[in-house]
Amino acid sequence: MRRMRIVLGLLLAVVMALGISVPVLAAAEFTDIEDHDYEASIVNLAARSFIGGYDDGTFRPDNPLQRQQFAKMAVLTLGYEVTAEDVSDFPDTPAPYDPVNNPLYPGAYVAVAAENAIIGGYTNGNFGFVDNVTRQQAITIAVRAAGAALAEPPAEYAGELDYSDPNHGANIKKAEFNGMLAGILGALEEGATWDLAANATRGEAAEILAQLYYRVGKIVKLGTQAGGTLTEYSMAELMAMDATEGYGGWKDKLGNITGPKLYKGVAIKDLIALAGGGTTIKTIAADGYKSEFTADDVNGVVTVYDKETGEEIADYAGTLTMILAYSCDGAPLASHEGALRIAFVSEDEGQVTDSKKWAGQVIGLVVE
Repeated sequence: MRRMRIVLGLLLAVVMALGISVPVLAAAEFTDIEDHDYEASIVNLAARSFIGGYDDGTFRPDNPLQRQQFAKMAVLTLGYEVTAEDVSDFPDTPAPYDPVNNPLYPGAYVAVAAENAIIGGYTNGNFGFVDNVTRQQAITIAVRAAGAALAEPPAEYAGELDYSDPNHGANIKKAEFNGMLAGILGALEEGATWDLAANATRGEAAEILAQLYYRVGKIVKLGTQAGGTLTEYSMAELMAMDATEGYGGWKDKLGNITGPKLYKGVAIKDLIALAGGGTTIKTIAADGYKSEFTADDVNGVVTVYDKETGEEIADYAGTLTMILAYSCDGAPLASHEGALRIAFVSEDEGQVTDSKKWAGQVIGLVVE
C-alpha cells in the first residue's frame, strides 16, 4: 500500500492574528452553490483543495463528472502522494490534457487510485477515463477507501436503498448503514427515489467524499495562539477521547427553537487542556468564518431558554457543557453541519441556548 502523505494545509490564506491556516477561497466564492443541498460538503472539500471549480467561478454541482475526475478527487481526499513515477497501465490512458501546468492528470491520479485498490477498470481492460461515474460506482469507491473505518452492517439490516446489485450492493448497504448517505437521502423530496445506476452529480460526489474524509482524514486542527504549532486530529482520535453526551438545542433571533437533541463529543475544556491550557477559544469554520468564545462560554455560563415557551430561564440550576460535537441522536452530524460543531449540552432535556453560541463546520480551534 502506498504511503499516505499528511495533508497539512487547509488552503492558502493565513489569518495572522490567529496563527492558523484557514480557507478563503474556494467554496465561499463559487457562485452557484448557495443553499444547495451539498453546499457544506463542497465548502469543506474545496477548503482543503480536494476539489475545485471552473474558471467562471462556478462549481456546477448538478453536472455529472467523469471517472477520471472522481479518481483525482478521491486520491486528493485520501492524501495519497502522486508523482511522475505513477504511470497508468490502462490502455485507454490519455495524454495529460495540460502537460505544462498539470502533467499528472489524469494518468498518474488514476494509477495511484488503482494501485491502492480503490478504483478499477472494466473487464475489457480499459478504465473509461471520460465515462461518467455512476452513483453506485462512487459509493463503492468510497467504501473501499474507508476500509476498517466503516462497521459491517448486520445481515438483517434494511435501509432505504436497493442492495441487489452483485457488484455494488454490499458496498451500498455498508455506506447506508454507516450514515455516509444520510445527507443525500435526507435531501430527497418525499416519495422520491435515488436511482443508483444513474450518473452521480458533482454535488453528490462531494457529499460522498466529504463523508469519507470525515471518517479517515485529519478533520480538525487544535493549538494555542502563543504556541503557533497546530496538531491535527482524526474523527477516530476524537472519538477515542473521553466523551461528553447531553441534550442541546438553540433559539434563533426570530424565536424559532430547534431541538433539543442528544449530542455527543469532546468537552472544550478537555481540548483546551490538550492544547496546553488557556481560558478562551476561537473556532474556524470551513468557509473561513471565525467565532470567539469567552471563558464564561467555555464554562457553560450562557443564557438558557425554556424549550417550550422560549422564555429565558433566570438562575438556571442545571449544568451546561460546551463540547465539540461529532454525533447527534446517535448518528453523524447532518451534512450541513459538517463533521464537527460546537454545542452546549446538559442532562436537562427542557432547555435550549442562543443559536449565536453554536458553530458548525468546525475545522480549527485556537486556544488563548
